[in-house]
Amino acid sequence: MAYAAITCLMRTIHQSMELTACDLQLFYEKLERLRAILEKPWKATADVEALTSLEAEITELAYSAEDMSDLESSKVFLAQNVEERSRSMWELFFLLEQALECIDSTMKQWMATSYSMKDLKVQPYSLAGLSEHAVERPQNMMVGYETEFEMMLDQLTRGERELEVVSIVGMGGIGKTTLATKLYSHPHIMSHFDILAKATVSQEHCVRNILLALLSTTSAEPDDELRDRLQKLLKRKRYLVVIDDIWTTEAWDDIKLCFPDCNNGSRIILTTRNVEVTEYANSGKPPYHMRLMNFDESWSLLYEKVFAKDSFPHEFVQLGKQIAFKCGGLPLSIVVIGGLLSKIGKSLGDWQIVASNVSSTVSTDVDVQCMKVLALSYHYLPSHLKPCFLYFAIFSEDQLIFVDKVVQLWVAEGFLKVEEMKCIEEVAETCLNQLIDRSLISTCEYSRFGKIESCGMHDVTREFCLREAQNMNFVNDLRGKSEQNPCKQSMPCSSKSRGRISIHNVEEYVRCHNSEAYSFICFGRFQCRVTEFPFKLVRVLHLAFRSCITFPSEMLHLIHLRHLSLSLSSSFEQYREISPIIIDIPTSISCLFYLQTFILNLSGVGLQYPIMLPLEILTMPQLRHLHLDWNYLRSHEPTEKSLVLKNLQCFSGLNPRYCTGSFFRLFPNLKKLGVRGVPEDFSSCKDMYDFSMLDQIEELEFLVNTQNYSCFLESTTPSGSPPQYLLRSYPADDVPLLLLPPSDAFPQNLKSLALSGQFFLPWKDLSIVGKLPKLESLKLSYNACKGVEWEVADEGFPRLKFLQLNYLGIRYWRANSDHFPCLERLFLYSCWNLDSIPHDFVDITTLALIDISYCQESVGNSARQIQQDIQDNYGCSFEVHTRPVPPADCLLSPIGLPLRPGQPLCIFYCRYGICKFGSSCKFDHPMTVQPPLGSLLETSAFNSARNIQLDIQGCSVEVPTRPVLPADCLLSPIGLPLRPVS
Repeated sequence: MAYAAITCLMRTIHQSMELTACDLQLFYEKLERLRAILEKPWKATADVEALTSLEAEITELAYSAEDMSDLESSKVFLAQNVEERSRSMWELFFLLEQALECIDSTMKQWMATSYSMKDLKVQPYSLAGLSEHAVERPQNMMVGYETEFEMMLDQLTRGERELEVVSIVGMGGIGKTTLATKLYSHPHIMSHFDILAKATVSQEHCVRNILLALLSTTSAEPDDELRDRLQKLLKRKRYLVVIDDIWTTEAWDDIKLCFPDCNNGSRIILTTRNVEVTEYANSGKPPYHMRLMNFDESWSLLYEKVFAKDSFPHEFVQLGKQIAFKCGGLPLSIVVIGGLLSKIGKSLGDWQIVASNVSSTVSTDVDVQCMKVLALSYHYLPSHLKPCFLYFAIFSEDQLIFVDKVVQLWVAEGFLKVEEMKCIEEVAETCLNQLIDRSLISTCEYSRFGKIESCGMHDVTREFCLREAQNMNFVNDLRGKSEQNPCKQSMPCSSKSRGRISIHNVEEYVRCHNSEAYSFICFGRFQCRVTEFPFKLVRVLHLAFRSCITFPSEMLHLIHLRHLSLSLSSSFEQYREISPIIIDIPTSISCLFYLQTFILNLSGVGLQYPIMLPLEILTMPQLRHLHLDWNYLRSHEPTEKSLVLKNLQCFSGLNPRYCTGSFFRLFPNLKKLGVRGVPEDFSSCKDMYDFSMLDQIEELEFLVNTQNYSCFLESTTPSGSPPQYLLRSYPADDVPLLLLPPSDAFPQNLKSLALSGQFFLPWKDLSIVGKLPKLESLKLSYNACKGVEWEVADEGFPRLKFLQLNYLGIRYWRANSDHFPCLERLFLYSCWNLDSIPHDFVDITTLALIDISYCQESVGNSARQIQQDIQDNYGCSFEVHTRPVPPADCLLSPIGLPLRPGQPLCIFYCRYGICKFGSSCKFDHPMTVQPPLGSLLETSAFNSARNIQLDIQGCSVEVPTRPVLPADCLLSPIGLPLRPVS
């Protein structure tokens, strides 16, 4: 699409000016004038085909100019002398001038064509060959269906004791998921059932994804083991499971055996478009057929979406009733039209156009009608929102779409319009919110700051988005039959070849073998080689490799890259060869001049490898987001070539060794910082932190890796020399203490702080954190603090709104409402020893939610008591969510010890396998405590493991011991001998 291509070219020219110091402002301003023409709304009736052809030609010209500008700008930047630089600059000016003349000429033809047309009519959209997808939309309101709701609520809570399947059947967009979600989240349902779970199936169902969704987890276990885990979890519990958007009886057959009938009133809700599925799965009960809304219900829904938010003259109300009537009773159509009306303002003429176009979409086929309503809403979108909407076509079915990822991709694509006084990420978030306001995108989850964290798209909306993106050559989708989406072996450099390709399986990967796409995004992990792809022009590259633990240096020739996301993984067979154990990033990465986002994740079978970064990465001026696993720089001090990275917004994975002023001065506009390392990294510099110069930082996280790392670096050498690696297994009881800097050394604008890992901070040290003037969120996880008692200091946490405690040994919590006067949400997870929540929290009037998972029953009781007292004292209340500790027969201990069926619960904590239930544990079968993968424990550690016998009555515990070997014959974390180290 022309608007997006022109905006991308402008962004590239702006970056070229920053990189080369060339004055290209005249070209930028001319493009700005051309883009302003494209932003104006145009009205069309007839020759849409000619207009589309001209727009495609403008798009191709802009893309070609962008490629050329990138290439010539890199020549200017790399010029070795003045003469070479001058020649490259002349070529850049000449080629840009020629390109803009061609664009301007084509734009004049486009203007002549578009201005000759008059009224807007919606073009027909075919529904053939489209796939389906459904995402829960918790913000949707439900109007009508009160009788159906009450009947279903009664059947779910008061029916027979046998397991029943309650089915909801109806067409897409009629409100099946909304009704099921309202039932699922109803307070009576939440209190009546012990376990609640839900999963979306969709047309092309994946059993594994369904099982993982129901278990609310990620796991590498085989499908059969996942089925077994789910069945054991549900056994002897009264459960409600929602299976949303199921299409076939085969999908039901694949999962139905996971749901045991314990004769305790458990229920399953199915939503489907296929009556055959309901007849096949139902328990002799008739399904609930979702009817179309009557006029009163349609008008009530449209009124809530549009008229309840503002006052309108009588003429608009009358038009609104006409529109509600013409929507045919389909809720999705009404919601989408409501989103459109709420944005076009109070122009009676615009409303009349919408009313007449809704009239033109009236059809006996309600699906076709809904698709045409979506087309109307899309064509009314401002030009800057259309590429944002169409970009959602790259995401796969059933994919929860995280906002941070969308924002990074949009920024890298370059089609966002830069606004004064806003960073580009803020512009992206504004565009996303505008799409949500128009009901084209749905909100799924919110962050602890109340910002949208993840989003999705209704299945019918997604169908339209996918079709429109393909028609515009904006996305080349390879899903579906290969003959419908051929990717030719020799594809010319055209607008189509420069689209965005998303890959979801190996077959699609093979079909796009010679694609020259601008964006190449893989949603799976494949066995592939970069050399197989001619990625000459790619801007966005998102790949996950299987059986690869070396950085693919071929990437460094892709000079156009803006976004590079790599996930490397190793196979068990690769461990037979010990080296390389360091992921070395070549110094030539600095040749990726335009790179804005660099993400490098490592995964394997429990082993972590360090990444060696060259200092040249600090010479890349366009970097905005840097996300790395555990890493080291080749030098502890920046060099003279290091630049001030003024664009860097987020740095995740900074080694604590580099938390010094000399490094922090390079990141003046950093907003998010994650500090990550192994215990030796933290202990080497635990008193050196001074974050005060990072005055823009809002989120700060400390993470210590304490398990399964292959080695750590005793020292590094300057770039150009091979680093000296010291291979060493970590001693189990040698965990360093993190010394918190004084409060004035913290960023004073800090809103969020997270500590994760075995820092073993004394609870009293948190008084330093409480003094931070703007702190709103605090997360403490995995032994971040030590001690059984937390007595909060008098100063407390005056601005804290969100508090999360995970896997901590706290037993007694001494605090009152004055310590947390603004607390809104409290999350407690796996704090096994905690006895209760301070009762004085009853006077915290801001409390909205207490969420408790896998803690003692007394903790949940104390939360409910606080809830009741607030209700009695103040006449208001808050939500309390509790999840009981799952039965032992569906758990594995953190050291991998299976907890067998029929045995009382025994949670093993820390890598020694110490039982947290002490003498209350009644295991009566032999167990073997194995050391965790990736560790060589000292004899003292195994002595601690032997003491398990004191804590578990009637349980014979076998503790194997292996002595620590000499340094020249250490074993690797999987038990293989390491080679001698010089």
